[in-house]
Amino acid sequence: MRLLETNKDVQVVLFDCNPDMRRITGFNKGPSDPQDPKYDPKDRYNTVADRVTFVQGDLALLSHVLAVFDKHEPTSVFHLGALLSAGADANPTLGFDVDLLGTRHVFEAARIYCQHNKKPPVRVLFPSTIASFGLFPFTDPNDIHKLVVRPPKPEDKLVVPNEAIQLPTTMYGVSKVSVERLGEHYHAKGWIDFWAVRFPSVVGAARGPGGTTAYSTLMIQEPLMDKAYEVYVSSDTRLDIIYVKDAVDALIRLHDAKDLKLRRVYNIAGIRIGGEAPQASDIAAAVKLVKPNAAAITYKQNDQLTAIVHTFGILDAKATYDDLQWAGPTFDLKQTIIDCKSEIDQYPGRIKAIELY
Repeated sequence: MRLLETNKDVQVVLFDCNPDMRRITGFNKGPSDPQDPKYDPKDRYNTVADRVTFVQGDLALLSHVLAVFDKHEPTSVFHLGALLSAGADANPTLGFDVDLLGTRHVFEAARIYCQHNKKPPVRVLFPSTIASFGLFPFTDPNDIHKLVVRPPKPEDKLVVPNEAIQLPTTMYGVSKVSVERLGEHYHAKGWIDFWAVRFPSVVGAARGPGGTTAYSTLMIQEPLMDKAYEVYVSSDTRLDIIYVKDAVDALIRLHDAKDLKLRRVYNIAGIRIGGEAPQASDIAAAVKLVKPNAAAITYKQNDQLTAIVHTFGILDAKATYDDLQWAGPTFDLKQTIIDCKSEIDQYPGRIKAIELY
């Protein structure tokens, strides 16, 4: 929607295996079918609908991806398709096929299309993740010269530099690291124009299921919709989070950047409270501040999911500030929840049932 609403000449092809278009048609307050008697051409989605083409297909099938390039001839690709962390670990075969093999299909389709048609490389934007770092090397307290590798603990308060070592512990993280390296290789060969951002957990109304950190959205979304929510981590669990509108801004800023030569992949820092990532209890308190009569938020720790969340550090975005002139998130925690509430109130049709999580 940001691309369509900020540039009247942009045409968008939305390629997805899921034919449920509510995440975009739901930006309307009324019907999106022109034949419906209540259709309003000035409704938000309806004003841009003639520049959106939906193509149903499977990233894991090269023929599907090749067909999109062959028919629609994109000049830029925002490659956002993935099976998220919890889903990829539950089904590692599908996780590999979608997250790693599917991304290679995008790269190959872009390479073949441009070489065959003698066109300049397609710019490919890719969202990597804080989960790509995983384990970290630590100095053994019993031997200053010895390094050990262990999962970080919450008290480590890890700040992760842009060029930190990456030792992921999930299929999702492994795939993201692999794609970062593969994208850099394709770029070095001149086959694609590759750029990537590493996001913290992205918070926003109507986010999809399957992520280990989905609770960070659901503990906002559900209580604001007067539905109680049980958080599956402890109240003092910290998590680097960013509001979806800031995440979109970072992707578009990178897409539009010129003359970047130092690196291909950038950390995107999330919301900070006193220099630290918010605790789950901070999010809960902000929800109550914005809506005092919000439904209850309770906690019941899932040890497996909590252990994964505890491997996430805090992203250091100094390189992003310096190279992209990006000043960091514009939405703090309270503003995030206020805007999230506005989106939920205005566009309830975008919200998926919690049974899907």
